[in-house]
Amino acid sequence: MQEELASALSKKLLEVGIEGKVSNLEPLTGGASKEIWKFEISNAKQSTKMILRRGSGIEGPLAIKTADEARIQKEVIKVGAPVPKILAVSKNEEELGDSYIMHFVEGESIARKILRDKEYKKALPILAYQCGEAIAKIHNVDINNFSFLPKKPAKDQLEDLYSTYQSFEQPSPVFEYAYLWLKEQDFGNFQKSLVHGDFRLGNIIVNADGLQSIIDWELAHIGNPLQDLGWVCGNSWRFGKNDKVVGGFGELEDLLEGYNSVSKLKVNKEMVKCWQVFGTFRWGVICLIQAYAHLNGTINSIEKAAIGRRVSETEIDIVDLLFLGGE
Repeated sequence: MQEELASALSKKLLEVGIEGKVSNLEPLTGGASKEIWKFEISNAKQSTKMILRRGSGIEGPLAIKTADEARIQKEVIKVGAPVPKILAVSKNEEELGDSYIMHFVEGESIARKILRDKEYKKALPILAYQCGEAIAKIHNVDINNFSFLPKKPAKDQLEDLYSTYQSFEQPSPVFEYAYLWLKEQDFGNFQKSLVHGDFRLGNIIVNADGLQSIIDWELAHIGNPLQDLGWVCGNSWRFGKNDKVVGGFGELEDLLEGYNSVSKLKVNKEMVKCWQVFGTFRWGVICLIQAYAHLNGTINSIEKAAIGRRVSETEIDIVDLLFLGGE
């Protein structure tokens, strides 16, 4: 299999003028729905590390096609957002399938290592500010370049999430209350923006100097920019470091300071709160979707089954946010 993949990679790169021998193919963790390979391509002049990101070619209810992720990265890099440079894109009918090849970015994406290892100790205090700057640049991009992306207003997403939750026939008083509470909230009438959709540790690359890259655009859409800010502040993405609201590493004030230094919007803590609740409810429903993909026999996946246990965690987090003064 690796020999065939190496051959296909060589041919695709040759199409864009990159010639060399593919070696050191290494599968990486690609999340629940993507396949990722790290490799090197070498010629007489140099050896370069690259990444292949490959999907199924099917645009599902949550994820866009992998090739469309590449189209997004090509645009956001133009405004100075930290994303890997796209080198080649493959269509579903080609040998590599729905995929793209990009530069390898040195750094770490695994949350527990970023939060724990001494190598990143100096990066953590500045990371929230850097994340604010970066996501603001993404939100400022011209959305006319993204006609292929779904438009997802907050209220429409909320109704879709509630309908999906109901379809599993697993009643949750907390989810019922969260839905009713969210229906009454003002999400803010902001200009529609490119939303990453899954902006958090695990989908950013960090080194000793801080943020290096934002990756994994499969949940990107057009919507309210505050969704990304609320998502990264969810307790599920603090990985046990609950006292640090932003991803387990930073303060909300620093995230917003970085964001407001770039964005035309001026966002405050109160504006983020309902998006934290929304994001927690959304993650709870996504956990249900992942779990039932396994339980219904659609996909045999221990990973998806394990994600199901996190539904109860989101219920606790919603109670904390709405009744116990949690942040």
